[in-house]
Amino acid sequence: MNTIEKYKLEIDTELEHVGEKIGELKSKIRGFSDVERLDSIKEVDELEQIAEEIKGKLKDLNDEMKDSFDQIKGDIDSSRTTIDKAFKRLNTALV
Repeated sequence: MNTIEKYKLEIDTELEHVGEKIGELKSKIRGFSDVERLDSIKEVDELEQIAEEIKGKLKDLNDEMKDSFDQIKGDIDSSRTTIDKAFKRLNTALV
């Protein structure tokens, strides 16, 4: 597993824990007074928004990696084809 894959796995795992902790906080908030509840709900909503932003950025990273891989793979495949054709041409010419 390379560094990027490890990082993505780490972030995915962390986001799962964040979701669990947010669920726990929401359960605790239910027992608060109205004023406390409003302030706490606002903070929890902000945490959820941040977690969603991270998920979006992680998806962007995945998309960028796929696009980069596809482009690099295409370049490599093209170069491999060029090399193969050159070998065939040289083998035929040097007989």
